[in-house]
Amino acid sequence: MFFSDSFSFTRILVVGILSYILIVFVLRVSGKRTLSKMNSFDFIVTVALGSVLASILTNQNIALIDGITAFALLVGLQFLSSWLSVRFDSFGDMIKSSPKMLYYNGRFDYAAMKKERIPKNEILQAVRSNGHASTEEILAVVLETDGTFSVIKKPDDTSAEHSSLENVSTATDAEQKKNL
Repeated sequence: MFFSDSFSFTRILVVGILSYILIVFVLRVSGKRTLSKMNSFDFIVTVALGSVLASILTNQNIALIDGITAFALLVGLQFLSSWLSVRFDSFGDMIKSSPKMLYYNGRFDYAAMKKERIPKNEILQAVRSNGHASTEEILAVVLETDGTFSVIKKPDDTSAEHSSLENVSTATDAEQKKNL
């Protein structure tokens, strides 16, 4: 009832230990990006990695080397994709979403909110979660590529030289692109 046979139990122990050691090694070699805060592309790769590991452990028809190869292939493709997206903006734009402005200087962007399926109360919750009592204290709320909200407080010095919002798209950006 608890064991189907001693071979499958032993196989899971041996393959599990070897898989774990190899996964740790592959993840260390691939870098921090593999396990960083995830956007949708990273999430898909992470789910696939979990599926490969589960298959290696539970399916006796899959050899350890086959599972390791699949795991290394997924990590390698993710590394290649992030490498290409850093070097080629068009590739990065193709595989990743861009941050979206949902609120700016006292105005909610309802078109962007509708497109991203974000209700106003979630934006207000993000403002409160960041310790702000009022939206009057806030310059912008941005939906980041990983699905989190960035709440940017109004600067004390309005002559800020560099803006962290320069790569954030707005509904007006999309309208301007349509009209070109």
